[in-house]
Amino acid sequence: MTQLSKTYPGMTSSATEFFTHGSELKVIQNGCIKNFNEISFCTIQILKEAIVSSKETSNALFEMHPNSEIRRIEQFAMCRFGGLDFDADIKEGVLQDGEFWPCPSHGNCAHEGILCKLPMFNGHRLSKTEVLLMQKSSTEKTNEVIAEELELPFGSFHKAKKNLYEKLAVQTKQEVVKIAIILNLIQL
Repeated sequence: MTQLSKTYPGMTSSATEFFTHGSELKVIQNGCIKNFNEISFCTIQILKEAIVSSKETSNALFEMHPNSEIRRIEQFAMCRFGGLDFDADIKEGVLQDGEFWPCPSHGNCAHEGILCKLPMFNGHRLSKTEVLLMQKSSTEKTNEVIAEELELPFGSFHKAKKNLYEKLAVQTKQEVVKIAIILNLIQL
């Protein structure tokens, strides 16, 4: 039996993958795992360009780290790309949109949705409620329990679920779970 394996971006390609390890930001680049302070000048420039392209992002980062440009750049990379996945964060010099990862500050960050990005699928940005619905759908909880946890009346829950299924172009809970895995919303 042949075993399929994937390698993380940057291990065998020129791509770059950022990820958090504890409270530190690490980078896979040129076949090595590095500390953030060891990344290339080119990578720093790509991140800086993304930051300055959004006044809202620049302001949020300056509020967090007013005295250190490198800390602002590192914070941006951590917030936007902190999850370890198989999609390169930078590929052929192009920075991806961002990825969802289980940041410990979700729900408590003043800059949530500015620095981090909710995932996209089929060209649609998912809402926070849709992400939670996908995560809770991967459990053995009943629809009634999920609706209660999301603080939605049962009729509103079914409408939200129907809208999510249309947005994802799926018909079953199993398909939702597969997409949740792909989007890094749940860990196996």
